[in-house]
Amino acid sequence: MFVVGQTVYHKTSTHSGVVEETDATVTYLRQDNGVEIDFPTKDLTATPPERRGTAEPAAGDAASPLARRSREAAATIPTFSMRDIGPEHEKVLSIIPARTLQAVAALWERQPKGGRFSALNAAQKLNFIAEATEVPYKTMRLHIGEPSHLGLLMARGLASQTAIGKG
Repeated sequence: MFVVGQTVYHKTSTHSGVVEETDATVTYLRQDNGVEIDFPTKDLTATPPERRGTAEPAAGDAASPLARRSREAAATIPTFSMRDIGPEHEKVLSIIPARTLQAVAALWERQPKGGRFSALNAAQKLNFIAEATEVPYKTMRLHIGEPSHLGLLMARGLASQTAIGKG
């Protein structure tokens, strides 16, 4: 059994995070990018996998906090796979207000090598939405029945991201 605050790693994928909550069968993790995901406890270990090399951003890249955080999020998004996404994740994605999705999509598409937001899979979208709005997945899940409240939370996060990006 893991304890809250412990760093754990998925046994067969590149996911890792800090334990937020755990019980006998499910452990909830917060990844470095703020996205919260859950795994069966039996699929996790406290032993880190071998380190893999990561590409460093070019020296001339934008140095704004939003650009840096967007690059970090983009670097972690491909590690998600669709097998990690269940019906609950799809439901959370479906209740995110359209205006919020449009704003997040615009942020994604404006960044270097962002591409089309609509081309991302559900895991990648949720990951970037959590990063851009500063609303972790676990909070999104808590507001499944309150899309207007979720929209307000996300709008607040987007407003702060926009202010950071301009500064």
